[in-house]
Amino acid sequence: MAVVLVLALGVGGVVWYQSQNKSRDSVMVPYTMLLPQKIIDGTYYKKGDDNTVCSDCLTSTEEIKKLGIKSGFPWAAHYVQNPAESAAGDPKHGPTVSVIGIQGQVTQPVAAVDGVLARMHEDETKKAKALGVTIQGIEPVKVAEYKGDTFDGTVMKCESLMLKPKAGLDNDVVVARCVWGDASAVGIVQQQVVGVESSLPNTNDLAHATLKVRNEARQPHPRNA
Repeated sequence: MAVVLVLALGVGGVVWYQSQNKSRDSVMVPYTMLLPQKIIDGTYYKKGDDNTVCSDCLTSTEEIKKLGIKSGFPWAAHYVQNPAESAAGDPKHGPTVSVIGIQGQVTQPVAAVDGVLARMHEDETKKAKALGVTIQGIEPVKVAEYKGDTFDGTVMKCESLMLKPKAGLDNDVVVARCVWGDASAVGIVQQQVVGVESSLPNTNDLAHATLKVRNEARQPHPRNA
């Protein structure tokens, strides 16, 4: 049951980190995205395209237009720590990381990030009700805002929560996610683990990991190459 919960639900809950700088878009060099075979300093390995994190509700042509992204192109991938595991996406084999997003001309990055969060929360609430799952927000963790040139995008917001199945079923699923937005893309990095005895996704580490993923996947835009 726990696996089903992870595959069926995105995340929602408490926003625990936010950094905004609208002026950065005017100086940020436009880029495109290419998800590599390894991410986060080579500690996670790509296990194929990702369709587990509400992809349909985010990457359809209609949803892309609603987010205010012109010439939008979606991308997604699923990563695991152990490439030898045959059960890709099974969190019982350790933490997993999903990366999805949309590149294009993002006219309003802050509104687009808020739109992604709102759309995913709407979708997961419906699925949670159907599965009999309770979604509980985890208390916010205070994280210092990034300084200097560490993040040159417009906004990044992160949140974490616990998915609790009905009594007598499989373990809780803990999820943490960060969403960034800028003039070139909106991206999501999500980590999930199963069981209260598992190591909870560290929110501060995930924020830094999201910056790594963004930098590792960034490619020069053709007009700037």
